[in-house]
Amino acid sequence: IFLGILGSLVIPRSETQGLLSTFQDAGVRFVYFSPRNMRRQKEIASQMGIDVAWNCAISLRPLDQGEEDPHRMVSNYADWDVNAKLPHGIESVRRHLKDVDNVPLLVSLFTDVTKTTTKEMIEIFQEYNDTVITVGLSHLPWNSKIFSTADLAIGVDVLSDCLAKTDEDDLRYNA
Repeated sequence: IFLGILGSLVIPRSETQGLLSTFQDAGVRFVYFSPRNMRRQKEIASQMGIDVAWNCAISLRPLDQGEEDPHRMVSNYADWDVNAKLPHGIESVRRHLKDVDNVPLLVSLFTDVTKTTTKEMIEIFQEYNDTVITVGLSHLPWNSKIFSTADLAIGVDVLSDCLAKTDEDDLRYNA
């Protein structure tokens, strides 16, 4: 099983849904990691074609003992949020996998991530025998650890495209 991971800006590119469909057709299960919380990420994930219904996301921000997540999605139509609480944070994900079930490995959206928790979640996928492909921006220095952790990494270079469209005279400083 291949696992694809992709990062995006606030507005998904128009090609994203087609890319996800191609991944799925090729047998690659797509997982999206976002630094935003679930409430902020839900619409963007939906535009990308990611399921944002019940039990669709795990926050990698750990909760303190007894702390409630103010960004948790709560149903107005059912009490499913009481019965289906997904783990919060890496240690909780590890405990859930060991003691409950493999649902955290099936979720397609992880929210409240950092570069460290993204890297740790990739390691968890690998511990459970997933082959991980990461796709991300190559010019961001913090992606290098994430890329080096994955089994295969694809760096997207958006800067060279921007520079190619820029007039060289605009880059000169004229005092």
